[in-house]
Amino acid sequence: MLFNSYEFIFLFLPIVLAGYFFIGKKHDRAANVWLALASLFFYGYWNKNYLPLLIMSIAVNYTFAGLILNARSNKNASHSKMYFILGLIFNLGLLGYYKYFNFMIENLNRLGTNFELINVILPLGISFFTITQLLYLFDCYEGVAKDHNLVNYALFVSFFPHLMAGPILYHRQMMKQFDNPSLRQLDWSNMSRGLTLFIIGLMKKVLIADELSPYVGLGYSHTAELDCLTAWLVAISYMLQLYFDFSGYSDMAVGLSRIMNLEIPINFNSPYRASSMINFWQRWHISLTNAITACVYMPIVKFLKTRTLMHTITASFISLFIVGIWHGAGWTFVIFAFLNAIGITINYIWKHYKLSMPKILAHIITLTYVLLTMVFFRASSVQDAINVFKSMAGLNGIVFPQKIVTLAEHLGILIPVGDVPGTLSKTIFIIAVLLVALCPNSNQLIKNFKPSYTWLVVIVVGFILTILSMTQPTEFLYFQF
Repeated sequence: MLFNSYEFIFLFLPIVLAGYFFIGKKHDRAANVWLALASLFFYGYWNKNYLPLLIMSIAVNYTFAGLILNARSNKNASHSKMYFILGLIFNLGLLGYYKYFNFMIENLNRLGTNFELINVILPLGISFFTITQLLYLFDCYEGVAKDHNLVNYALFVSFFPHLMAGPILYHRQMMKQFDNPSLRQLDWSNMSRGLTLFIIGLMKKVLIADELSPYVGLGYSHTAELDCLTAWLVAISYMLQLYFDFSGYSDMAVGLSRIMNLEIPINFNSPYRASSMINFWQRWHISLTNAITACVYMPIVKFLKTRTLMHTITASFISLFIVGIWHGAGWTFVIFAFLNAIGITINYIWKHYKLSMPKILAHIITLTYVLLTMVFFRASSVQDAINVFKSMAGLNGIVFPQKIVTLAEHLGILIPVGDVPGTLSKTIFIIAVLLVALCPNSNQLIKNFKPSYTWLVVIVVGFILTILSMTQPTEFLYFQF
């Protein structure tokens, strides 16, 4: 079931909300049970065969968490550490099997082995519900998490707005809300803000990301045929598509939670306005960056004890590399991870020596570097990525649209001419660029939200246009990760 589908908007969501607030009037605990069951149904609707996997993961991690908390209460540090390591092995093993097993087998076979590949289909949301539970086990081990209620825990892991593609939740943040009975009462202020944010996210996905998708798909399926201008347009279009698709999902997730009076973390803060790679990852997929910082970067820094430049670079490099390969199994993701880690390293060295640069130049360099890394992120193979880079460098020729050629001829200038694929929606492309460059982001809009007739008309018109455009709902890009 997709957020951008008729069955979700007009059937599932109204039923879930009605049940949640109706039950919550008298039985706030029962409202949590209702929401947890609805979330499990939401997941099972995709593929009922993977519902047992999610339930098993919840049960095993809940058990490990209980053992860790019990060992801590008995001040048995060795047992606490043992249970945490076992939990770590279980989760990483689960993720490794479904996400990375075949990739490892393929590379072993290239070295001379002859292992057979297995038919493994990546369960939707496994990266997100696995890292969510790893964070909980980590909090239990560190003594931060103490709550151990099965219903609340199951809801925390399976909560349908975030289950498929985040944002990544923290147990200590959500448990306080699940235990607050006042949040089970209808709040019209939260309802209006949540619906507004949901519709903004829906518009991002349907009216912008999905409109750019055919052009990006065509370009990356014919990488050897791209000319210079088209290669740049395809790369930039994917950069925009990914942002509006993923931030659109995140807006919808935050908006749906707000409707139910629940606060979950934002995931984006105008990342394409960043002026450094450090700043970019502070703005892009914020919940993942924060999770890796807490569970990888800080423990490494703590282990190294002294905060030298080399230690900071080491911790940052490892953290960003993990962020990169977390997204998928393949050499394109490995290179994507490595390039981002290199970018962060250069950034830290630059900061350490207090070197300066005009902000506009720093912004251009950062965006260009992000654009180049995203070519690997999108390409189906390393060779496809290399083909795109060759085209971007002009090695496959430079072709201009006929309008530019005609203008050049009037000016007495001779330039190369040829056929540029015409599937790019130029209006949507320009709107996307202007939104990213000049307009306040969705978080800022909701923060300053004030109900008015003008705003109501804009949202209603946008919603109607979106609904009319949802003839064939498409999956969100981050579902594949």
